[in-house]
Amino acid sequence: MDQDAPKSIADAPMTTFQFVVVLLCCVINMADGADVIVMAYAAPLIARQWEISPQVLGMVFAAAPVGMAIGAFGLAPLADRIGRRAIILSAFGGITVCMLLTGFADNVPMLVAVRLLTGIGLGALLASLTVIIVEYTNRRWGNFFIAVFHIGFAVGASLMGVVAAALADDHGWRSFFIVGGSVNLLIFLIAIFALPESVEFLMESRPRNAIARINRIFAKIGRAPLSVLPARIEKVKQGGGLPSLLKPPLRRPSLLLWAASMGYTVVSYYHLNWTPHVLADAGVSAHLAISSGVFTGTGAIAGNLSMGVLSSRTDTVRLTAFYFLGSAISFATFGLVAPNAVGMFAAATMISFFTLGGFSGLMIVTSRQYPALVRGTGVGAVVGFGRFGAALGPMLGGLMIGAGMQLWGSYLVFAAFALIPFIMLLTLRGGPPLDAPTLHALASE
Repeated sequence: MDQDAPKSIADAPMTTFQFVVVLLCCVINMADGADVIVMAYAAPLIARQWEISPQVLGMVFAAAPVGMAIGAFGLAPLADRIGRRAIILSAFGGITVCMLLTGFADNVPMLVAVRLLTGIGLGALLASLTVIIVEYTNRRWGNFFIAVFHIGFAVGASLMGVVAAALADDHGWRSFFIVGGSVNLLIFLIAIFALPESVEFLMESRPRNAIARINRIFAKIGRAPLSVLPARIEKVKQGGGLPSLLKPPLRRPSLLLWAASMGYTVVSYYHLNWTPHVLADAGVSAHLAISSGVFTGTGAIAGNLSMGVLSSRTDTVRLTAFYFLGSAISFATFGLVAPNAVGMFAAATMISFFTLGGFSGLMIVTSRQYPALVRGTGVGAVVGFGRFGAALGPMLGGLMIGAGMQLWGSYLVFAAFALIPFIMLLTLRGGPPLDAPTLHALASE
């Protein structure tokens, strides 16, 4: 009997069942992309209908990222206790309900509340979905599939742009959330029957029916069944969590990755939420501004895919760093070419290419930086710290727009934020790798 099931999965060829798991995670992440971006498409219509200021709109934008931080820190770690599947299904079910409720919001406080709850679910989902992808893909194609997984976010954002543009004139902004929530419900029902639990989780948590559940999964991936459970891998003492990431072997990479994540989310969530509004203010028609999601979503898809292909051929840390340098240059270009519509659309597409491609790289780096022993905690913390930047970006954008700041100046500010992950990742690359002896020492303290 093979005692090291996770290693054998990492070394074996991918099976149809594993491809299905990856595809389902991508589809769920696609719904996440639509759920995050939908407020950006609805914002110009809500602002006009409710007559609210950019500052107030910035607070609405910030509600979901604040919720994501709560979900990433408060709910995502529970995946190591009650299972990845349970967290994914409960979080995605809650998001579905909140999306539908958003369509019936009739004031700003209610809108902020449901977006906050939506964000809590989104924060819990990203970390757990990423861990499932890592644990169900092999070593050869793992990086590529992590990037493909993040393409789901970009596809969802792009498709929501098409849906919003089609519905805006005849049905208004509420229809965006009703349609999005209905699609979520269909995906949720499929996930109930198709999403498996992590084999690594079952081997460590050992519920009463652990062997039976593991063997059902093994039968689908061509593995011989277990008769007894292998010995547990020793866990980090003192309960794990954030303290385990701040012990000497992990402290340096953790702090650098947290800072990189915050820098990324400042620029990404400003771009996702404010680009249609900025284009409309620059003189682009509201319908065309909403349709910008098609261009930016396409750029994000290309960026994610290119990261997946290139990361298997070169140093992923360095590659990701230079994607964020490209993001900084693209932000500066956007501000300098305004109000030229063609130039702004081209620059916005390149912002999405480098920024969202860089995010895939950041998740690849994170998932490979941490051993399985603390992977869930490590990925969740990077996602969670990123939510602070995700709240700051839209709010900062609202303040600068409300204050009448020149467009070129505001985009230079965000170009500077994009340099943060560039610097952090280059610094990370210059440090020593984590080796097995230091990790075992960490576990035995």
